[in-house]
Amino acid sequence: MVAGRPAAALAVDAARAEPGDPLRRAYADGMRHLVDGMERIRRKPGDGSPDEGTILVELSTMIGALVLSRACAGDDLSDRILTAVRDHVLGDDEQTPEGKDTSDTAG
Repeated sequence: MVAGRPAAALAVDAARAEPGDPLRRAYADGMRHLVDGMERIRRKPGDGSPDEGTILVELSTMIGALVLSRACAGDDLSDRILTAVRDHVLGDDEQTPEGKDTSDTAG
């Protein structure tokens, strides 16, 4: 998730910014854009829009994983965090963005 990288990198700075700070406003606008984008990606024909709560949990999980992984860079825990979150988030779809089947029946 390339768009999530700035979200992870700037999260702490935006959180520390004063209310009304342009960074905080820009960060919130960027997060809204990410939520909208994920809703479009997750929309399946005939199913309508995905639940916003689910989208917010998935996005928060992915961004949190990037922050934690970066904080553990150089330790094998970093990769384990990213792998665990990827597997969890993709669990419903059973396919990676590259189209690789991650289900147990793939062969």
